[in-house]
Amino acid sequence: MTRPDPKGESEDVAERTGPPDFASLPPGAKPETVFAYKKVYTMNVNMPNLNSATGSWILNFSELRSENTHHAQQGADLSGPVPLQKVDPKYPQTLVNERVAGEVILYAVIRRDGSVDGVQLVRGIDQQLDANAINALRQWKFRPGAKQGIPVELEAIVHIPFRLPEYP
Repeated sequence: MTRPDPKGESEDVAERTGPPDFASLPPGAKPETVFAYKKVYTMNVNMPNLNSATGSWILNFSELRSENTHHAQQGADLSGPVPLQKVDPKYPQTLVNERVAGEVILYAVIRRDGSVDGVQLVRGIDQQLDANAINALRQWKFRPGAKQGIPVELEAIVHIPFRLPEYP
């Protein structure tokens, strides 16, 4: 896990009341811009896929604040979630043979109980790979992120690579 993004220091921006609208982002914009001025943390999770080259899932996450969030905790540092159960998205051999590769980007909420909820496709590469990535992420379980030992809900932008193995 890396340190917070220094651009994410201000807490003065109005909070979203629902999931982000990725369609409103300018073309080419990073999906993480939906976090506005929140502190953004990054975590790499090594997830080898037996049919592809090893790749790290990249989770960029921030605290999902609500009206119930304690203001006293806002200045405290966030301890990141820890994956307890990881599920590999299937990379069908037919797509490997067709050389379909790239990165699926998803949005999800990591709940206080460590479950994953609200998974949405942000950017995809293939209908089947997109569905496999969504289904896999929904099955992940985390030790939730926390502030001062109290579990908090997080929103995450998850980058999932589908890379082809290098053949000699």
